[in-house]
Amino acid sequence: MLVFTILTSLLMYLLIDQSYFVELVGFLAVFTEAMLGTPQLVKNFQHKSTEGMSISMVIMWTCGDIFKTLYFLFREAPLQFWVCGSIQVAVDVLILIQVYVYKQHDEPQRMRPHRGD
Repeated sequence: MLVFTILTSLLMYLLIDQSYFVELVGFLAVFTEAMLGTPQLVKNFQHKSTEGMSISMVIMWTCGDIFKTLYFLFREAPLQFWVCGSIQVAVDVLILIQVYVYKQHDEPQRMRPHRGD
C-alpha cells in the first residue's frame, strides 16, 4: 500500500498540469465509489438471500446517493459525477428490490444445519 501511495503521489505530482490525467483520476475515483455496492448485489444474487444485511443501512445509503446525485445535477457538476451518482442509486435500488424479492422466500437458498428435533 505504501509503494502504491508513493507511486501514485509521484505520478500526480508530475502530471498535475495535464488536464486529461486529472480528469481520468477524478473519473476513476467517482467510478470506484459508484461500484461499492456491486459486490453486495452480486453476493445477494448468488445466495438468493439478503439475510444479515441491514436494510436501514441500505435505505440511508440510497437516500445519501440520491441527494448527492441531485446536488451534482443542480450544481452542474461534470458529467462523470452525475453519471456515477446515477449508477450508485441504481445499484442501491437493485439491492432494495432484492430485499423485497428474497423476503418472499420462507428460507434462504443456502443449506441450513439439520437439528434432528
